[in-house]
Amino acid sequence: MIKYWLITALFTTISLAACNLNSSSPDRKATDKFLNLQAYFQNESKYLGSGNYTLNKSIVLNNKQDLVSTPGDSTAIHDLFKPFMDVDLNKPSLREEYDTSSIYDPFSGKTTVIYNSKGKQTSPSEITMELDKQGNIQQIHVHSYTTNLVYEYRQDLQYLQHKQVRMTTYQKIAFLQPKILEAVVSIAPKTGN
Repeated sequence: MIKYWLITALFTTISLAACNLNSSSPDRKATDKFLNLQAYFQNESKYLGSGNYTLNKSIVLNNKQDLVSTPGDSTAIHDLFKPFMDVDLNKPSLREEYDTSSIYDPFSGKTTVIYNSKGKQTSPSEITMELDKQGNIQQIHVHSYTTNLVYEYRQDLQYLQHKQVRMTTYQKIAFLQPKILEAVVSIAPKTGN
């Protein structure tokens, strides 16, 4: 009798484990409620990370400017897109925290898709994407905002496909001067020597 229960328990455990393996790795695309920005920017990173592009950076921190030009290798492109890739609205904790709306322009055929946070402190608070006639992303704008009694943080990220990345950050801690950072990175094809 004990062998019967042990064998039954063993088969039940194996069956449950098999069910859990199948349910824990569903096709991500089939379960995504929102556009998968991580996958989009990974594809952009592969495309631009070929080394055939130059990154012209203008960085302003509290009114002090620095200009830098670097080759657009895969590491530099990945670092450039990292803040965008960190945005994942399809995380289980965020799936019901955003409203989706869209605006279609019948003249140009473009569509603007907007993800708006339902809560005041959800980060990011808004994502706006402009899609062309075929549904390809042409532009993305991500706005994040956090505030409490001692801290205020705002960040705007903007990507113009294959042209420019703009990041603006405002950070204010009580009793300290605010820090304002603006980085504009122009993406240009390399020119021959």
